[in-house]
Amino acid sequence: TLQSVFDAAGPGNGYDKYVVLEQDMIYTGEVGVYEGSVFIEGNGAIVDLNEGLGIWVYAEDEYPANLDIEYVTIINGGYNGLTFNGTSTGNIRNCNFIQNAYGIQIMDSTNISIKNSNFIQNSDYGFAVRGILASFEIRYSNFWENELGPGAFNENC
Repeated sequence: TLQSVFDAAGPGNGYDKYVVLEQDMIYTGEVGVYEGSVFIEGNGAIVDLNEGLGIWVYAEDEYPANLDIEYVTIINGGYNGLTFNGTSTGNIRNCNFIQNAYGIQIMDSTNISIKNSNFIQNSDYGFAVRGILASFEIRYSNFWENELGPGAFNENC
C-alpha cells in the first residue's frame, strides 16, 4: 500500500520523509501528511486510490507541512487526487490525475506550484481553489475531458 511505503520511508535529500516508489508498480490506498517535509519520487508508478480520500496535506503555522511529488499517476480518487489545506505548501511536477472527483483541490492559505502535469477525465474539476487566500502557479499542464466548469478549473468555489 502507499501508506506502508510512506511509513517505511526515512529522511533524505533535505526532506523529513523521502518516499521512493518503484517504476511500473501500482500502489493502493491513501496517505496524509500533517507535519514536516515529504518528497514522493514516483518513477512512473501509479497510485490507485480505490475511491478513497486521496493524498492530503494539512499544516498550521506551528506545524508546517510540505509535499513535493513527481512522476506519479494518481487515479480513482473518490474525492481528490491531492488536497492541500491550512498553510501547507507543495510542488507537483510531471504527474497525471486521472478519473478522480477533483484532480487537485487547494484550500485555506496553501501555496502550491504545478508544472508539466495532466488532468484527465476527473468527474468534477481538474483543479479547484476553495477560498481566497490560497495561491498557486500552473505551468505547462494539460486539462481535458474533466466534467465540470469552463476549462475544468473552479476558482474560489
